[in-house]
Amino acid sequence: MYRYRVRGPYATALAKIIIDAGFELVDLSKSLSSRLGMDEKSNVAPHATLKESDEDPNTLIIVGYPDAVETLLYEMIARIPFATYVYEELGPYTTISVKIKGIDRMGRCIGETVNGKEVVLQNIKECVEGAITVAHIVKPSQNPKIGRAVALPGVAILKDTLVLLDDRGGRVYFSEHIRDFDRRATLNSLAMQITRQGFSIRWRSSAKNASLEAIGKDLESAVNEAIKLRNISLKDVPTILYQGETIAFIKLNRASKEFLDIVRRTVAPTTPNHHMLRTCRKPIDVCVDMLDYVANNVGEKVLDGAIKEFLLSRSIGREVTIIHEKPGNGHIEIGPIKIMNVINTDIGLAMVGIRIIQKSGTYDGIGVERKAGDIALTLIPFDEWFVVHKYMDQYGNEKGIYININTPPEYCPLDNVVKYLDLIIDIGIVKNNLRVIDVEELENAEKSGLLSEDLVYMANETVKKVIGLIEAIQKALEASQSLVKQFLAFQQS
Repeated sequence: MYRYRVRGPYATALAKIIIDAGFELVDLSKSLSSRLGMDEKSNVAPHATLKESDEDPNTLIIVGYPDAVETLLYEMIARIPFATYVYEELGPYTTISVKIKGIDRMGRCIGETVNGKEVVLQNIKECVEGAITVAHIVKPSQNPKIGRAVALPGVAILKDTLVLLDDRGGRVYFSEHIRDFDRRATLNSLAMQITRQGFSIRWRSSAKNASLEAIGKDLESAVNEAIKLRNISLKDVPTILYQGETIAFIKLNRASKEFLDIVRRTVAPTTPNHHMLRTCRKPIDVCVDMLDYVANNVGEKVLDGAIKEFLLSRSIGREVTIIHEKPGNGHIEIGPIKIMNVINTDIGLAMVGIRIIQKSGTYDGIGVERKAGDIALTLIPFDEWFVVHKYMDQYGNEKGIYININTPPEYCPLDNVVKYLDLIIDIGIVKNNLRVIDVEELENAEKSGLLSEDLVYMANETVKKVIGLIEAIQKALEASQSLVKQFLAFQQS
């Protein structure tokens, strides 16, 4: 049975999923141990860790031994709806042979490794095109299609309690979690026997409580494997020489987070929108904690409605930016958009924003000329899977309507950001002629694994729903038309 460690703002919900899947939790934090009524098991090394990405609070990372990572990834994707993922076998401390390609425009040494993937080689003495060298991954690529992993020269050998680096450095590093002075002194003493041979050692957090016998076995095994790799014959075809950790990235959206709210609620009082608020770039932790407490005494539906009304009311008069996440291809920013009002419509509570178009060209999807000075009226229904953009000339005459199909929007009030995952398929309306756009691209995204089956299903169902709501959408846009005059008057004042 695999053992897992969980960390971060999603920890309670993820821990419950791991328990329900029949796996073991180890190295629990004190708060999680208390909440679950379980022993901390801080002296047991996990096979993999599940946590929030430091770079993106909407992304989960599973990192650890390959089989453990794959097994947990399967469980998470099967249980958390509307999530997308990337699995990368070139995880931390994986040793690879690399064929050097040369120096790029940014002055970085670039090499090619397994399956044509490129890596950035740091701290390499000579970047000679065509040379074969050995390196280990220190920072995996979160998106192999558009990014590169970062590697350092030399072999890395991964064990439960340590990482051995054949880097000729003879240095000792400690996990930040190993704070006990006596333990550090003991580990440093053990390391000295190895560093004299030119190896460096990184003591992992599990070394803080592991038995000296287990640590000794890890040291002996790691040295033997590193010495074998020192003498390996390198081939022209890059390959994995030693498999360290693998890593998986699970991208969450608001619908996924709302499911995790439900899971967390089975363990502890949890407010609606708990994970959406907790994972804003500027989290409002005290407010979320208070709402969690209130959730134990107030009906969920009443609290959910009150939170949404309060959050959206805070947007009025502000300039927000839409983060339009593109599946597997980064994101674009739309805005800033001036939020003029929040209105109740037949399609629910919606933010109404306006912006002036800055560049001339063509409006994607509707094929209509775009001119600098045009006006975009944006309708963001907070509980729907779409966002509406109505494009007008500077006099307010309609040019066309573009309805973007996406996951339900998340709003972070301190960041002034609205974000969602684009679901590729969209609807364009020009002169009352409606056209569904990018149907084939949506099918290709499902085939290539960029979008999960449930997201593709929701995209198609939303298109059907929107077509049936066109009259309600037009009505909401007409009700917001007077705001355009207010906006233009404000711009001129």
